[in-house]
Amino acid sequence: MGALGTGPVCPYGKDGTAAPSHKLGKKTKVLEDFVYCTKFDEPAGYDMVDYAVALLILVLVLFNVAGSLTDYVGCTENKSIGGRLLLCFSIKRNWVRLRTAAGDGPEPRLTRLKCFTGLKTITTILVIMAHSPINIALSTSDPEFLENLYHNAAATFLFNGTLVVQTFFLISGFLLAYNLLLMEEKRPISWDWLPKGVLIRWLRLAPVNAVVLAVVASWQRHLGSGPLWKSLVHKEAAHCRRDWFYNLLYVNNYVDNSDCMPHTWYLGADMQLSVLGLVVFCLVTSPKFRKMTVAAAFVVGVITPAIHVVVQNLSPILIVSPEVVRNIFVRDPTFNNLYKRGHTNLVNYAIGLGTAMLVYRLQQHKFDVTKYKKYTPLYYGLFPCGVFLISSGSFLYIDGIEIPLAARAVYACAVRLLFGLDLYRGVLEWRGWGPLGRLSYAAFLVHVSIIRTVTGAYAVLAFSSFNQMVMMFLGVLCLSYIIAAPLWMMIEAPFCELVKVCFYPKKKKHKPELTIQCEGKKDIICIKL
Repeated sequence: MGALGTGPVCPYGKDGTAAPSHKLGKKTKVLEDFVYCTKFDEPAGYDMVDYAVALLILVLVLFNVAGSLTDYVGCTENKSIGGRLLLCFSIKRNWVRLRTAAGDGPEPRLTRLKCFTGLKTITTILVIMAHSPINIALSTSDPEFLENLYHNAAATFLFNGTLVVQTFFLISGFLLAYNLLLMEEKRPISWDWLPKGVLIRWLRLAPVNAVVLAVVASWQRHLGSGPLWKSLVHKEAAHCRRDWFYNLLYVNNYVDNSDCMPHTWYLGADMQLSVLGLVVFCLVTSPKFRKMTVAAAFVVGVITPAIHVVVQNLSPILIVSPEVVRNIFVRDPTFNNLYKRGHTNLVNYAIGLGTAMLVYRLQQHKFDVTKYKKYTPLYYGLFPCGVFLISSGSFLYIDGIEIPLAARAVYACAVRLLFGLDLYRGVLEWRGWGPLGRLSYAAFLVHVSIIRTVTGAYAVLAFSSFNQMVMMFLGVLCLSYIIAAPLWMMIEAPFCELVKVCFYPKKKKHKPELTIQCEGKKDIICIKL
């Protein structure tokens, strides 16, 4: 098989077609997009992009060294603005921040939302678990094992687990709206805050994303070699060099057929929905009209997936077939037109916005939840309902049955809506979720690159079994969070602190004054230390 050949002789041309000396049968179909001939340990070669990325990483490391030394010699924030900026890169301080429990802070109402950290972490782990079996579809010695997975109930839950990403949109919408409502208590929010809010959101996502993107486009090519190395690693690097600005502008979810970190479609959708949320709260200042606007967004979010399904004849959910996985989803019509677009994921973001407004209003009226303890069994039933909802898509994998278009449209409307309404608390407030939650964003960014690197370096076809899938998942999960730790402490956390220093400067504390009356002399004003 030419695509897997590692010797110096290549039966295919550079364009993926058969060489003149190699005769193929009349019915032979060459997959031009997947034919790459690689020699063992073939060097990739270094270029200016590699050197530029190396310089960027060196500068970041030097900033962290300077910040750590500044912290070590005892400089404080009050000395100069330069000292405060350098202290943002202190590894010691960022390590302390990493270990801090979720919800710790001056605002007690935000403490009640620490369950979102656990929910975000669990969702990230589930996303990594869903992506880990990609190597089986790309390089397996037992295709029958892969085919039998589609008849396994537990595996169906895994394949239809693409729904769990809706949790991210609900959390993002809730936190944006709730924090803006808290800000309104101190000062009114108007249109002039909109560009500032968009910039802050971009700065929250961009730094670590840009560094990971730069490494994928450059140095990841030099980390190994293998029969599939060019098709999985080199191809992604080439596409990232071509499409990097789409990713950094967060419109990559509207760019199709790009292999540049395709799993980051979520970041583009989240950024676009965040801008929409900021528009709603900055331009619509009346609480009544805000509710109407969020309700309208909710209705649009419900019907939009159905319109796409009917007009474009799509599946109501992303069908994870072997061919779809082989292309890392990027050529699937349902993935491109329904799954990754910002407007097709609007419903759960609108639920998050509306829920935040409701929770804030209930807190303002001192709502007593203890009066409703009789509904506790219904509350604990939310989790199994969520499991059932994810598993409900199994009927779409039945061979030989074409689901009516109307049924697909209804399912596309309902599945996102019902999953967004399923919120479970339970163990989500465990203290240990705090550090893991902070690392989740970086772990999400790097986990697919780890899968590509491991699979591309396979010298033989991968052995397929349930145990191998579990080991692959655990390996990718652990390695993702290990790599995420330095990314968070050296890039993500420093830039988050820089945003605070630049956009939320600390107010100077005025020391109280004491006036001392003295006979025959002017009053003496003393400052209390």
